[in-house]
Amino acid sequence: MVNAEKRRRTAVPKATRSPGSDAASPVGVVKEASEPSIGAKLRYRFDLALSRGPLVVIGYLGLVMLAIIVVASIFIWAFQLKGVNGGDPINNPFDAFWQAMLRVVDSGTFAADATWPTRIVGLFITICGIFLAGSLIGLIASAVDLQIEQLRKGRSTVLETGHTLVLGWSPRLPTILSELVEANSNQKKAALVVLASVPKDEMEDELRVRVPETGTTRVVCRTGDPSSPADLAMVNVLGARSIIVLAGDEGDAGVVKAVLAVRSVDPTFSSAHVVAELDNPGHAATLRTLTEGRIVTIQADEIIAELTAQACHQAGLAAVFRELLDFDGDEIYFTDVPELVGVTYRDALLAFDTCSVLGWIRADGVVELNPPADAVFGSGYEIITVAEDDDTVVFSGVVAAPAVSVDTSVGFDEPAQRILMIGWSDLGPGVLRELDEFLTAGSTVDLVVDPELISSDLDELDPALPQTANCAITVHRGGRGPEALMEMATSGFDQAIVLGYRDPIPVSESDARTMLTLLTLDKAFAGAAQRPRVVAEMLDRANVAVAQTTGVEDFIVSDELSSLMMAQLSERLELHKVFDELFDADGCFVALHPAPLYAALAAPTPFAEIVAAASERGQTAFGWRVAATGEVVVNPTKAATVALTADDQVLVLGPR
Repeated sequence: MVNAEKRRRTAVPKATRSPGSDAASPVGVVKEASEPSIGAKLRYRFDLALSRGPLVVIGYLGLVMLAIIVVASIFIWAFQLKGVNGGDPINNPFDAFWQAMLRVVDSGTFAADATWPTRIVGLFITICGIFLAGSLIGLIASAVDLQIEQLRKGRSTVLETGHTLVLGWSPRLPTILSELVEANSNQKKAALVVLASVPKDEMEDELRVRVPETGTTRVVCRTGDPSSPADLAMVNVLGARSIIVLAGDEGDAGVVKAVLAVRSVDPTFSSAHVVAELDNPGHAATLRTLTEGRIVTIQADEIIAELTAQACHQAGLAAVFRELLDFDGDEIYFTDVPELVGVTYRDALLAFDTCSVLGWIRADGVVELNPPADAVFGSGYEIITVAEDDDTVVFSGVVAAPAVSVDTSVGFDEPAQRILMIGWSDLGPGVLRELDEFLTAGSTVDLVVDPELISSDLDELDPALPQTANCAITVHRGGRGPEALMEMATSGFDQAIVLGYRDPIPVSESDARTMLTLLTLDKAFAGAAQRPRVVAEMLDRANVAVAQTTGVEDFIVSDELSSLMMAQLSERLELHKVFDELFDADGCFVALHPAPLYAALAAPTPFAEIVAAASERGQTAFGWRVAATGEVVVNPTKAATVALTADDQVLVLGPR
C-alpha cells in the first residue's frame, strides 16, 4: 500500500514556471475556458457585422431606429401626451408613430413641444435620432464610396449581350476597337467588353486617348484573369457573339489558358466564335485541330511576312490589302444569290453592277477564289464579293460579255529584280521565303544587317536564311553609315525593303532608326532616272504619319495589319477561308499587271470590258492603279470608264 501510494504521488509532475503563467498550475493541466460575457458576445457579433460591409450595419441601425420609434410612439400613445405646440393629447397610435418619427428625422421638432412630459420624451427621441441618423448618413456615404471604388476596380458584372469580348491586353487593341466602331456604325446598340489583368482606369484612359470617338459602340472594361472561369462569367462570356483572345505579356501560354477557360464554360464554342492570336505555328495548328476548326488562329508574323513580300513585289498592294482588311471602304462579303445557280463564273463576274466578284464558297464550305471561267455556280453556293456594304451586293442579271479590244493571248513575264533589304528580325526569314515565291528566277537580294541590333549571334544568321529557288541572297554584315549606305543604294536596285529591328532595342528606337534609313534612301534615290520602290515596316502605327514625309511608297504596319484581320474575323468568321487562300503559297494571289494587257491605251474603257479581258486570261479583275498619282481604285462599278496609260496597272486575282 505504501509503495502504491508513493507511485501515485510520483506520477504527478512537478509544477513548472513560465513567463506569465500561474506558478501553481502544473504542466498538463488545462483550465476550462470561461463563458464569454453577454457584452463580449455582442461586441463579437458587431465586429462580424462590420466585416460584412456597411450595408449590414445600415440595416442594423435602421432596425434600432425603428425600435426606438415604435417604443416612443407606444409611450406617447399610452400616456396620451400632447402634440406639437400644445395640441390635443394623442390618442391614435399612428399619430404617435408620426410624432416620434418626426423627432428622429428632424432635430428641431421638439423645440415646439409645450408640456414637460412631451419635451422630455421628445428630447430623448431626438438625441437618439441624432446619433443614429448621423451614423446612418456616414455609413451610407461610406457605402456609396465603396461601391464607386469597386466600380473603379472593374469587378462588377457585365449585363451586355451580343457583344464582342476581348480577352487580354496588347497594343493591338486600339486598332481593333477603331475597326469595330466603324463596323458597328450602322447599329444603334453595340458593345465591346475587355477583360484583362490591367487596372480598369488604365485601360479606359488608353482607349480614350487612342480612340476618342466610339460612336454607337459602348466600351466596357473589366479587370480580371482571362483564364479564370469566374471572371469570364463576370463579363457574360456565354452572351458574347464573338471572342478575341490577344497575346499579351504571357504570350501563347496566356492565349491557350484563356481559350481553355472559355471551353470550360462553353465546351463546344457554340455561343460565340473565337479568334485567337498565337506566335508559334505549332500551337496554332494544334489549337485549330483540337477544336475542330471552331477557333481561328492568327499568326501576326506570318501575315506581315506575306504582305511585306507582296507589297515589295508591286507598289500599291499594301493599300489594296489595307482596303480589304479594314471596315472603312470596301470589304469582302458572302451572299446567297439563288439566281446564280447554273451560271458560269465568266457570266457571274458581270452580273453585279456595284460590286466585284472574287469567287464563291461551296455548300461543303470549300472556298474557291478565281475558279475556272467555265465553272458553274451550284446549289447552296454563296458568292464572294468586294463591296461597299452588304446591301450593295445586288444581282443585276446575266449580261453578254462586252467585246475585248486587246489581244489576251499575249503573256506577261516579269523581269528579274534586284532588291536591297535593310534590317533584320524574326520576321526576316519569312519575308525572304515569301518574296522568293513572287520573284522571277535570277533575282538577287542584298541583305544589310547591323550585328549590334539583332538578338542572336551573327554567326547564326546564315543558317537562319531560308533556302530560295528564285533569288540569291548576299549578306552584308556590319552597321553601314549614311555615306556607305547611300553609295550602296545607288548601285542599281529595283526595290528596297526596310525591316525594323525588334529585339533587343525598344519599338520607339527601332522606328527611329527605320525613319533615318528612309531619309538616307530618299536622298540616295533622288537623282535616279527610275526611282526604286521602298517598302518599310513601322512597328508603331503612330509613327506612320511622320515616316510618310520620307517619300516611301508603301508601309507595312505590324500591329495594324494583324489587328485589322482579327477585327474582320470577329465579325465574319468565314473570312478566314478567304484569307487562308490568299496567303497560302498554293492559293491565289493579288497582283497589279500592266494595263495594256487588259485595255486599249488612252481610250476610255468601261471596267466591264477590263473584267472580261481578265476573265479570258483566267484572272479576276477588281480595280486599277494610276501610276502618275499612285491612286489605287478598288471595286469600281462595271459602268465606270477609265483611260489607262502604259504605266498604269490593273488589279487582278489570279493563280500563282
